Amino acid sequence: MSNLVGISAAEIAAAVKCGEISAMEVVDATLAAIERVEPYLNAFIHVDVAGARESARQLHQRLRAGEEVGPLAGVPTAMKDLYNTYPGWPSTFGGALTSSAFIATSPTTFPRRMEAAGAIMVGATNSPALGFRGACDNAVFGATSNPFDLQRNSGGSSGGSAALVGAGVLAIADGTDGGGSIRIPSAWSGTFGFQPTFGRVPIIMRPNAFGGTAPFVYEGPITRTVSDAALALGALSGRDRLDPFSLPDVVDWNGSLTAGIAGKRIGYTRDFGVFAVDPRISAAVEASLKAFEEQGAIIVPLDIELPYSQGELSDLWSRMISTGNLATVNGFAYAGLDMRPQLPAQLLHWMDVAAAASPNDLQEDQMMRTRVLDLIDGLFDDVDFIVSPTVGALPVRNQEDGETVGPSEVDGVMVDPLIGWCLTYLTNLSGHPAASLPGGLIDGLPFGVQVIAPRFADGLLMSACARFEEAAPWHWIYQQVAQELR
Repeated sequence: MSNLVGISAAEIAAAVKCGEISAMEVVDATLAAIERVEPYLNAFIHVDVAGARESARQLHQRLRAGEEVGPLAGVPTAMKDLYNTYPGWPSTFGGALTSSAFIATSPTTFPRRMEAAGAIMVGATNSPALGFRGACDNAVFGATSNPFDLQRNSGGSSGGSAALVGAGVLAIADGTDGGGSIRIPSAWSGTFGFQPTFGRVPIIMRPNAFGGTAPFVYEGPITRTVSDAALALGALSGRDRLDPFSLPDVVDWNGSLTAGIAGKRIGYTRDFGVFAVDPRISAAVEASLKAFEEQGAIIVPLDIELPYSQGELSDLWSRMISTGNLATVNGFAYAGLDMRPQLPAQLLHWMDVAAAASPNDLQEDQMMRTRVLDLIDGLFDDVDFIVSPTVGALPVRNQEDGETVGPSEVDGVMVDPLIGWCLTYLTNLSGHPAASLPGGLIDGLPFGVQVIAPRFADGLLMSACARFEEAAPWHWIYQQVAQELR
């Protein structure tokens, strides 16, 4: 345990529990790693040095007293700076507020449940303003760098979390996902991102408890290993009365790690019939299907086409997510906090579109969404999983103005640079669980393999991910992180 960089959460917790290393030593090593790499990554908006050390000291005292401290004992972790709060920490909603504008007094689901499982909160990670883009950048804190190429972006919106995990600084970090924000940065930063079924991990929203439904907003872990994600989901999932959609049933996350997928049908689509995908990514994802075949799964090519163009779909997502963003901005305005000066022009535009929408417009959007739901859900009549590229493009270079976005063209096709190059937001319309698996490297840059499962089949999805990791282990890619981060 002399070098904690890249060590799994399971290994850290086991070592802390048996006394091989103390929680204080783990935290000090993590804080030292943060101090070393943060100038290169720019992944945090807040690091709580004193609080992390005090939490570690208290955990150590509990262990010495013989108390049960949870399965994540001493594991450092961080929450995403978007709709998350922790007492005494700033919450800027991805740079939409300044660091001193809003200081939280209570914790949200991720920090509360992770601490209850023994984890140590060390800080809050960078995100774009209100999560409204697939890259991680904002005018207040700037861009987060990709751990494999520091000139490129880590992906968004949970880009700070993914960069820290990809660099090996944290074994588990928080992701929230309103359009792919767990999976997009996982694809670009070489991490495993698990977006559970809607309701599996409670999303507490007030004053509107239903604010995370249009589109569906999820919370889930970003890790380096499938088993660490299972550990985190064991802590995070479960009913909470404050979320009217939270699910009461219990998933056997750890048991799912050993279940096989022999005979399961893997439906493969290159692009859902409408998305633009870099041919290098398509070829690499298709090659990765062999890992499922080695585990006994059957590959079934899917000949499908979504009922709308990728431009119509990305516009649909932008309208729907902006309705919730508009409510957030107006809510803070009523409290005397003006987000608008920090918001990018694209977000302001779509909020204006949302503000002008009629009741009929909103119903039309929900009917579009229903057609997407029916098509995806119907595919599971014939297959057990849907596999596709996670995103259609490799990581882009960072800009210096806080305005980094994705590509505006993929394989000769014009796309919306905010999210039009992502194949992720379909499950935010439909509610299905999905994950992004590291597929390897293309020209030294990570790409992701997206796996979608039927609604509520989270355990089955975890099994498929574990079997892929077993057949095509990806830990070797972390040897390729930027020299400055090693």
